[in-house]
Amino acid sequence: MTVREYYYQNFDKLTNDKKFHFATRIKNYFGSHDFDHFFAEYMPSTDLKAIYDNNDYTKVNRAELRQPFFEKYDHLFAIEAMLFRVMHLLHEYNLDLREDFIKIVPLDDLYKLADDLLFDDEAIMVLSTWVVNVICLTETLFPRGQNVVKILAEKSLNLEVRDPLLSVYLYTHIIICDSEFYVKPVAEKALAKKMLDKTLEIINNHPSQLILDLQIEFLVCANMVGVDYPAFRQQVAAECSQILASSPFLFDTRAPKARQTFDGAEHTNVLYIMSGLDSAKL
Repeated sequence: MTVREYYYQNFDKLTNDKKFHFATRIKNYFGSHDFDHFFAEYMPSTDLKAIYDNNDYTKVNRAELRQPFFEKYDHLFAIEAMLFRVMHLLHEYNLDLREDFIKIVPLDDLYKLADDLLFDDEAIMVLSTWVVNVICLTETLFPRGQNVVKILAEKSLNLEVRDPLLSVYLYTHIIICDSEFYVKPVAEKALAKKMLDKTLEIINNHPSQLILDLQIEFLVCANMVGVDYPAFRQQVAAECSQILASSPFLFDTRAPKARQTFDGAEHTNVLYIMSGLDSAKL
């Protein structure tokens, strides 16, 4: 049984958040209608104020390293979550909550936050995905005609690596944001190729520090950019095959315990399906 088959057959055992993550990735990356029934029956909460009020960033990766920056940028954690919710509701349900958003976070404040982050090199390297997501989602949802992906990519390629894991997620998320989370082709392919090359260099230099999830996400980004790294793909495939020889789904003992369960490992497994390493033909 493939990973895709296993998750399809056990989809109802996932929590709603994980169901939504899995279904949106399958839908947008593959152009699939396999989960239309799920979208018809379930919608995430539209209460943006509740998301704003839940600004607990203490469980994120490298929380201690990132804490000073979450404190520096008020409600950054919550604002990122709000932007994601607005984007998902717009993409998946054609429900536009942008006016609701700016009643909580005025547009001038959002633009100032995005601009301040864009020119804070230290925050870019340490906050990593949160900086990228806020800057790119701001431009996606409230466009000002800026090519923030290009600016972020060029800047990030010239910054010193502070933490291998955060740096790799920084580069992969710039590429993912360029695709507006898998709904359109990557535009800045030349810069994306440079980021992928640098990412692979970091991975190869820190093999014991970088979790499987991150390595598979790299392969998904390579697919989207249209480049291949055969030796590395074979290396990741071999590690995945070894895990799957005794488990119906992937989990990584290097990852936090919460991500070693069927529900907790959903992110890794949907990336595995997207990477092309899974041989599902559904």
